[in-house]
Amino acid sequence: MCPYLSTIAEDQHLSDVSNLRRPIHWDGRSLAVKIYRSWNELEEVLWEWEDILGVNPALSIFCTPEWMGSWWKTFGADRRMMTVAFRNSNNVLIGLAPLYLADFGWSPLRKLGCLKIIGDGSGDSDNIDIIVRPGFEDPCAEALLQWLSNQSDWDICCLSMLPDNSKIARALANQLNVAKWSLTVERTPNSAIDLPSSWEGFVERLAGDFRPLVTRYPKRLSNRYRVRIHRCDSVEELDRALEVLFSLHQKRWNQVNESGSFGCEQRRQFYRLISERFLRMGWLELWLLELDGVDVAAQFCFRYRKTAYILQEGFDPTFSGDKVGYVLRSAVLRHLIDSGIQKYDFLGGFNNHKQNWGAQLGSYLTLNFAAPHTIGSYCLHSAKFAREKKEWFRQHLPGSAWRMLRWAKSKIAPQSSALRAS
Repeated sequence: MCPYLSTIAEDQHLSDVSNLRRPIHWDGRSLAVKIYRSWNELEEVLWEWEDILGVNPALSIFCTPEWMGSWWKTFGADRRMMTVAFRNSNNVLIGLAPLYLADFGWSPLRKLGCLKIIGDGSGDSDNIDIIVRPGFEDPCAEALLQWLSNQSDWDICCLSMLPDNSKIARALANQLNVAKWSLTVERTPNSAIDLPSSWEGFVERLAGDFRPLVTRYPKRLSNRYRVRIHRCDSVEELDRALEVLFSLHQKRWNQVNESGSFGCEQRRQFYRLISERFLRMGWLELWLLELDGVDVAAQFCFRYRKTAYILQEGFDPTFSGDKVGYVLRSAVLRHLIDSGIQKYDFLGGFNNHKQNWGAQLGSYLTLNFAAPHTIGSYCLHSAKFAREKKEWFRQHLPGSAWRMLRWAKSKIAPQSSALRAS
């Protein structure tokens, strides 16, 4: 592996070039690395982080300090930050890998140290990535691997929910293959609607049997109820609007004996924190639908650049026959189109419901890798072997035998999880 980086003592300031140890040059430039162990330390580079976001339009709202900072302050208490910053010889920040170390319960006897991107681990963050100035993906990727090769407190690096077009992910995969590190690449589906310039253009694209849900039901609802659709635009009404979202979301899932996303107070606190920050930035799109003064549907969206993201929603199942969820989504989409938004991102998953709205199938990347000849490498090879065997059995076993195996696994899995937790 070609060396790209020099090291810096963590208590030294990057502007003091004399403090650099063993500077290593690449094409006339040198990269220096500094590790940040807390968010308070990381705040010294927030303005430079914002500068990279300004020149790299591929980075999403999930890569902003507002999102990652709120996530870390909510979920980071029992995690170790290991954020890696890279600078060139002119002391310009060219890359930031916002990582943290968490335990991974590989077996009852040993837990592995797993590196993840800040935001991953709670089920709330999609489309996250390493923060890199365009054109520096290759040197940052190689410098990151060289730094990781000199660390002993991690076993596996799991970079999940990366955008499919991530240039730093491609660079990392290439460098990992060159260095012969263990690497598995996985894909998970996502979906989004490319919005036209007008609401009429959007409606025309919908299938004929679906279009009435968007055009007729809003009118039908207005004939039956006193309808109010509004967006939360002030801090004073934010708490109430969020409680409506939490309640409606839980009501829907509790009806099918599921706990729902907001059964956890920690997640509620995260949504309160991120909502307040997004509201002040002008990014929040939290919408409510009232019928005769009663809240019956909610959508939790936010916008960044020309994209709006839908993260959570809820509706009162009592009004499902009135298609209140469809009516609210129609109103929100119309507002977003009129505001110049060009994409409505459903984030993870793809199903018929999203497809009916015009969503196209996409994917996220997950890179799992480990240094060669390590327990992390052995773990990745074992997991890959298990997946291949599972696929072989699925294709070759009779359906009844396959269902029996899945039933047995469902009985064994809870016991295994309890054992790992003990």
